[in-house]
Amino acid sequence: MSPLILIVDDCDFTAIYLEGLIGDQYRIRHCADGESGVAAALAELPSVVLMDVEMPGMDGYMACRLLKENPVTRDVPVIFLSARVEPADRLAGYEAGGEDYIAKPFEPDELTRKIDVLLRNHQKNRELTQRVQWATDAAMTAMSNVGDSGIIMRLLAEMMASLDFRSVADCIMRAMEAFELDVSLQLRGGDETLSWSREGVCSPLEESVLGNMASCARIVDLGARSAFNYPRVSIIVRNMPRTNPEHYGRVKDNLAKVAEAVDVHLQSLGRVKSALRRGDKLLDLLQRNMDRLQEIESRYRTQRAASSQILNSLVEDIERSFVSLGLTEAQERDLQERVRNAIDEAQSLYDQEVEADGAMRSLTEEFNAVLAEESREREALRAASAAVPQAVAAADSGDSSIELF
Repeated sequence: MSPLILIVDDCDFTAIYLEGLIGDQYRIRHCADGESGVAAALAELPSVVLMDVEMPGMDGYMACRLLKENPVTRDVPVIFLSARVEPADRLAGYEAGGEDYIAKPFEPDELTRKIDVLLRNHQKNRELTQRVQWATDAAMTAMSNVGDSGIIMRLLAEMMASLDFRSVADCIMRAMEAFELDVSLQLRGGDETLSWSREGVCSPLEESVLGNMASCARIVDLGARSAFNYPRVSIIVRNMPRTNPEHYGRVKDNLAKVAEAVDVHLQSLGRVKSALRRGDKLLDLLQRNMDRLQEIESRYRTQRAASSQILNSLVEDIERSFVSLGLTEAQERDLQERVRNAIDEAQSLYDQEVEADGAMRSLTEEFNAVLAEESREREALRAASAAVPQAVAAADSGDSSIELF
């Protein structure tokens, strides 16, 4: 049986258009308002819901919230279709629990592709969720006697050995599972960005929200969610324990420490990668210098041999000139010309030696500049690495250097 697509839209024309667009691939059911859409989803679980925002009675945001709050329908992907395209509208769709947000009028190819990708990802996420649930249960059993500081210390220890974004994200997700928190995160550095959650790759809407968080305050409350932001990391917690003020405050403290530690690690990781690139550059420069020096050494050997040959030839020419007794005027001119030629050749060799010496000085200056830059990079790397033990000490003592609101 083909997947069921539930269209919740008060515009009959839109429903007819969508049915004509995707009706040959999926089963279609149409509801004209949010209340009947929620009832229809509970009666027969759809594979995807295409949800309008502005409808009479219950709007699309409220209908989506009801679907996400119900254990039966909370995993059903919701794509908002709306003419409202302001960032606040998209954020409202994200807060309501939607997986994507498409502006009207939409491109047919874009909609069909997104439905197809969403169905595939949803299936993979369901399988991954089952595996994550098993891993979470096992991890929670193993760490049942470990306190918050122990979890953070373990995160820091594991993260120190993580040299790529995916490994760092896995370390964070394990720590969040130990805290019983459902989170989405985004790691940023250089040209690389990773948006991740316990279900796997974040939805396009969630990735957009995480990216926008980079320019927000350190801690931002989003209804039932809270976001923790640093230049290189944003973490959104979906299940903040607001009914327990003490637990809620502790979660904020812990997540602030985690976000700060992750930001420091990503900064250090970036410097390590930069140092490795500079090391490669230095090795390449050394190899080129060695090749040039070998070339210069060979040139010097050739020049020395040529100089010796020139002088020997000069001596022989002079000796031949004095074979006869007395010198004529022509002989004197010939001897003078030979000496001048020899001197000119020797001067040419000297000029070549000067040129080679200048090349060697240029190589030395370039080599020293690279070494100086490498030294500065290493000092910065040591300074960044020194911040990690401070974060560890803060986590161990239970203090936080971040002021919460």
